[in-house]
Parts: sequence; structure tokens; C-alpha cells
Amino acid sequence: MIHAVRSLTSEVLRHGKPSFGNRLMSAANRINVKVQQGTVSGVREQLPNGNDSFAFRGIPYAKPPIGELRHKAPQPLEKFQSPVLDCSAERDVCFSRNMFTQEIEGSENCLFLNVYTPQLENGGKLLPVMVFVHGGAFLFGSGNSDCYSPEYLLQEGVVTATLNYRLSTLGFLYLPSQGIEGNAGLKDQLMALRWVSENISNFGGDPNNVTLFGESAGAASVHLHLLSPRSRQYFHKAICQSGCSIMEWVMQLNPEEKARTLAKLIGCNQENDAEMYETLMTASTEDLVGRMLGVMTADEKVRGLPMPFKPVVESETATDAIVTKSPIDVMKTPNSLSNIPLMLGVNNREGTIMLLDAVKKLDVYDKDLARLIPRTVNVTPYTVASKELGEEIKKFYFGGKSVCKETLPQLADLMSDYHFAILANACAELHARYQHQSPLYYYNFSFDGMLNMYKRLLQLNVPGACHADELSYQFLFRIAPLDVAADSLEARVRYYMCRMWTNFAKYGNPTPADDSSLPFRWDPVTHIDPNSKEDFQLDCLNIDATPKMIKNPDKNRIDFWRGIYRRYNEDILKVKL
Repeated sequence: MIHAVRSLTSEVLRHGKPSFGNRLMSAANRINVKVQQGTVSGVREQLPNGNDSFAFRGIPYAKPPIGELRHKAPQPLEKFQSPVLDCSAERDVCFSRNMFTQEIEGSENCLFLNVYTPQLENGGKLLPVMVFVHGGAFLFGSGNSDCYSPEYLLQEGVVTATLNYRLSTLGFLYLPSQGIEGNAGLKDQLMALRWVSENISNFGGDPNNVTLFGESAGAASVHLHLLSPRSRQYFHKAICQSGCSIMEWVMQLNPEEKARTLAKLIGCNQENDAEMYETLMTASTEDLVGRMLGVMTADEKVRGLPMPFKPVVESETATDAIVTKSPIDVMKTPNSLSNIPLMLGVNNREGTIMLLDAVKKLDVYDKDLARLIPRTVNVTPYTVASKELGEEIKKFYFGGKSVCKETLPQLADLMSDYHFAILANACAELHARYQHQSPLYYYNFSFDGMLNMYKRLLQLNVPGACHADELSYQFLFRIAPLDVAADSLEARVRYYMCRMWTNFAKYGNPTPADDSSLPFRWDPVTHIDPNSKEDFQLDCLNIDATPKMIKNPDKNRIDFWRGIYRRYNEDILKVKL
């Protein structure tokens, strides 16, 4: 993914600096709200429908994770540095390479969140709260309003919070022998959830009605929190967009070895963990982050997703431990998620985002499609069996054609399935079989319009919805703003998306019976007996200009992969994580 976004640079820069709308900064438009750490001073802004809203940006939610707190679980912040903290503008993001400009930005002092509310004087009636976790391959991104400005959600009557968390080596290094317990980035998200629970009522939000939602790596994070009793107490509904915990790009392999390799790359010439720890704690931020790709194995490089540092299974005794068991084991524990409703789905051509890098080496894919055999399939790489399976995959997706520019849509389908759709489908089946107390609403976003911003910026002419394309129908994409007519299909789909997502936050049902503004109904996935031999049927809302219920999206392709998993793993639910 990190390679695929590099072409966005010139297109974004053509727009110049992002516009942040009507931020009236006069004293009359400054709004102060008390929280446990002091007072935050935000700004009054105007929503697209003309109503007022209130924004509080760059609120610190934990102590800066610097110095001896580097790589450690976040620590609570007792008090702001000033009695009234200026929260009119965002503060630093996590030190990383900007996915659009490719410039280095941010710092290690990055634990800030943003709160947006459509009302402060609520007459005692608190609004539902939606907390968003951004994606970015656990490598880049932030919760800032350049990409995630929630005006259209606010218009539906919810309070929204977005957040930053530590990324890559700063957030996911693991060397437990020296007290680097892992998952610091996930623990940042948990700390933000605690802050929301303690303070959101002061912004008109209901701490007893919180929906945690995220996209891509953010969605995988949300799913890991859903599987964790420690996290679940702070939210009541969950939405996972294009990501879940059992996708093979989520969990880190050989994490201790990666930490040791990184220390050596930075310059540690000792073999003991204590010396390596000292190196990792004192290294410059540039070295710590800049050398991370050097720890990847040959197999990880071949697969084309440079994501070396990400979540791990940690010790149950670790500070604020979140992931203490394999996600698939938790999902197979009956009713382990209690009654928390879940919304889960994918875009119909997620893999388009992978094509920008892939088009540079189509001949490599043409000769070796075995590189796209999922690691979760129990086939040893670089064997006769893997070569034969690679040829089978090529025949299924490309027929008698080669992998070339003319067959980019087929390659996008293969990459969509490989990285997202196969295991999203398996996740839905696991949920339907084992989590009978938790309703699951599954979607397939297929709308292809002017607000599909990632595909537009990638400039790849492949039909369908690219990875992250749905986000611009939920958030205002301020870094590349685009107006659409009020009577356009894009405006209609944006309304549908924001209405369904906020309905879910309010009621646990995206299309309640009394909502006549939505001319369709979204049925939950039918539960199935865990021991039943009957085939799983995936009830799904296809989201386009005219949303409707369908069964088993992309059935032929999913059936092809189910056959492969039966052959090599006994069953698709026995993935080799």
C-alpha cells in the first residue's frame, strides 16, 4: 500500500494547501470546555447545511511518549501545561512519511485527538459518539481533518472524535525481555477511548453510547479491540471498513527477531537484548523509523506489502494487554463478543490501490502468480505445489491471457481477494457461527463516482471502488476538496452512507424501520449453528446509487478460494495465521 499511494503527490499538490472552511477565529467564536485535565478552547464552525458546529483539535490525551516512555504503554495525563489550552488547530502527527507528499512529518509527541460536536447546549440530552481510527498500514496517516473532517456525520446528530496513535516502530516494536511489551499503538487507541469515556459528556456526547469505527489498519485495530475484554468496556458498537483481525497483513510475524534486526541495523554490535534495548531507546527517530524496511524477510518483500511493524500477541501480564490470544481463537469462542453489534465490509475493487506498484512489474506477476498465494493457505512457498497453485490462480483469473495492462481489472480482483475479500468472508462466517448474541451487518461498497477520491488521485482507469474510496462519502477530504451537486448520485450515496453509519451508532441498526429517508432495508447476516455442515450464506448490502440486499458477493471467486482452503487447510475457517 505504501508504494501505491506515491502517485497521489502531484495531484494533491495541484490543489495547494487544504481549505478548512469557515473557521471564525474571533474571540466571539472561541468556545471553552472543561475536561479533567483543564480547559480546552475550540472554535465555532459552520456545517454544509448552515448549522453551527464546534471543533476542538489537538487535545492531548496522554503524556508525550518520549524519553523513557518511548515504546511503552501510554501514561495518563493529569494536567495540561496551561489553564486554557488552545485547541483551534491540530498538533503533531506521529513521525512518518506523508502518504500524499512523501515528505517526513510529525514527531514522537503525537498523542492528540480531535472532538467535533454539533451541539454543546443539549438540554440534558446527550448525543451518540463515534470514535474513528485511521488507516495507513500501521505506517502512516493521522486523524486530522485534511482527510477526516466529519461535517456530514455531525449533520446527522452525532459527536465525532478522531485520533492519532503511534505508528511503525514507534507503536509496534516488541522486545518483552526488556519491557517493550508490544502494541503501544493499540494501547494509545485504548487510552483515547478512556479519555472519551471520561470527558465526552462535556462536549454533548453520551459515554454510554460509543461506536468505535475505522478503515483498513484502523478497522483491523477496531476488530482487535472488539475481541479484547479490556477494550470492549469503552464502546458499544463497532464498524470495520476494509479490515479485520484475521487478514494476513494484520499480525506481526517473528516480532522479537524484527526488533533485534532493527537494533543491529541502527548500529548495535552486541548480541544481548539489554544492549539492543539501549540502542532502540536512544536511537534517533529518523534511524528508528527510517531503517524499518530492512527487517523484512524475503517472503514479506515478495508479497508487496511493506508492513514490518504491526500488532502482536502479547503476554497477559503486559501493561494494558489487548491482544493476548490469536484473534481466530477468540472468534471461535462462543459469544465472546457479548451483544455488541458489528458492521463489516469491503469495497468491490480494493486491490486497485495495489496496481500502481504492480504495473511496474507486470512481467514478474505474469511469470510468478504464486507470490499471490495467501500465506494463510497451507502451501510451502517455492515448491512444485506452490508453482502449480500459482498457475491455477492465473488460469482462473486471467483465462488464457497474460498479466498485462489490458488485464489490470482482473489483477485488481485478484489483489482485492488476496488482501481483503477472502478473509473478510471468513470473518463473517466465524461471526455468524460463533457470535450469536452479536448482530452482524455486512456490506459491499461498489459505487464508482466523483467522490471516489483515492481512485481519482491514483489515476487508474479501473471500474469499481478502490481501497479507501468509501471514506470521502463519510468525511470531507479537505486536502483535495471537491464539490458535488446536491442532486447528484454522489450526494445521494454520501447521504446514504452517513445516515446508515449514524443510525447504527444511534440504534445498532443502520436502517431502522421508522427511517423513511432510506428506501431500502439492510438485513443482518443469518446466524448458523457452529457444527452445521451447511454452506454459509453471506447476506450483504450492496452499496451503490441504489443499495439493495444480495447474497454471497463475488460468489464465483470466493467459491474458488473456499475450494483451495478445503484442499490445503481442510476449511477456510482453519486459516494459518
